Amino acid sequence: MCVAEVRFRVMLPPQGRSEHMIGWDRNVLRRREDRLESLLLFVLVLAFLAAAPLLAWWAGEAGYRSDVRTRDWERRHVFQVDAVLVEDAGTVGGTGPRTAAPQAARATWTAPDGSARSGIVQTEAEARAGARIPVWVDEAGSLHVPPGRHSPATQGILVAVAAVSCLVVALAGVHRAGRGLLDRRRDRAWTREWAEVGPRWSRDPRWR
Repeated sequence: MCVAEVRFRVMLPPQGRSEHMIGWDRNVLRRREDRLESLLLFVLVLAFLAAAPLLAWWAGEAGYRSDVRTRDWERRHVFQVDAVLVEDAGTVGGTGPRTAAPQAARATWTAPDGSARSGIVQTEAEARAGARIPVWVDEAGSLHVPPGRHSPATQGILVAVAAVSCLVVALAGVHRAGRGLLDRRRDRAWTREWAEVGPRWSRDPRWR
């Protein structure tokens, strides 16, 4: 028998590498807890391979559709109009000299339904009365925050990655909890066996 064949037989158990990895081989040094731990890891890996693609698809599609709905709603209900300042810009809440605080002024604008609206809008520091400032309003003409930048595809990918990451964390937690339980059982078995073997070794003159 050549050296290469011997090395191959040592590296690959007779039952096959897959059986060795999941603890189904006939290795007498393996305890029942060792086989259970290998089986647990095998099951968790299979669960990840089966669930991750489905979860990623479901979560990604949900994130994509949610971002599309938000974008479409903002397009239908949020509008940009020009507000005309009726006074010079001043510091918000300030009564003394101007500072680096946000500047604002009273302005008027026309709502999407054609009615006149007025209120306080944020402006540049040197804005004067009569200047036009673009603002965002809702259907009723009330001031509204600007629409966000939407990318449904990117949103879907991020949600899918987050969902798969949560799955990994959950499965890792299950593995850690199961391994901790099996470790406690191994420790108790080791203590019992040492209580039986230890005294015999101490009386054996070969170990003195």
